[in-house]
Amino acid sequence: MSILLDDVAFSYNLPKKDGRFIFEHVHAEFSPGHFYAVMGPSGSGKTTLMKLMSMELSPSAGAIHYDDKDITALSRQTLLQTRISRIYQDYLLVPYLSARDNVLLAAEILGKGRTSQDKDRAEELLHTVGLDTELWNQEVLSLSGGEQQRVAIARAIIRDTPVLLADEPTGSLDDENTMKIAQLLRDIAHERNRVVIACTHDIECARLADDILSIRNRGLVSLREEDNHA
Repeated sequence: MSILLDDVAFSYNLPKKDGRFIFEHVHAEFSPGHFYAVMGPSGSGKTTLMKLMSMELSPSAGAIHYDDKDITALSRQTLLQTRISRIYQDYLLVPYLSARDNVLLAAEILGKGRTSQDKDRAEELLHTVGLDTELWNQEVLSLSGGEQQRVAIARAIIRDTPVLLADEPTGSLDDENTMKIAQLLRDIAHERNRVVIACTHDIECARLADDILSIRNRGLVSLREEDNHA
């Protein structure tokens, strides 16, 4: 599944003459099998971009297409259930559930119930993201920020959707775990032919991306294309 941003603009709901545009005339295409990093200073619009691509916000102008279909033709529920998984900057875990049950809940929401295969997959993912086994049955409120972040990553991955949107997925991680998660995101894109987009401040994470897009002057600039034209 490819994503196309076609002349997208976004402004918060302010009077037009005073409207503060976060994005204007944005053109970008994201293809399956690629890992993309979106970089920019705080307040530049990285999280806003995630929200636009997941229908949490609607463009002020232009269109966003998933496989040539305008996302406004889809319900947000359909989009989130069948096409997109998100890793949230503030995790959005269920605080009274264990780490394992938070991951399993994501599989249940897909409507297939909880299976033994889901349990095995959840434990495999918790191991892959580096969460110690003794923490799997603990309520996530008792975990550190970095541990909660890894649970949130496992929860998104278990859904195995065509698109994975990650908002600062390594923001609470040390250098070793940052590289482990960045490599995992890259592997998901390449090995499972997914679109993986990570908004990040971390240059080490971004270096593993197939393309880095920089938010500049209310637009998106591909650094790979800049290098090709240099």
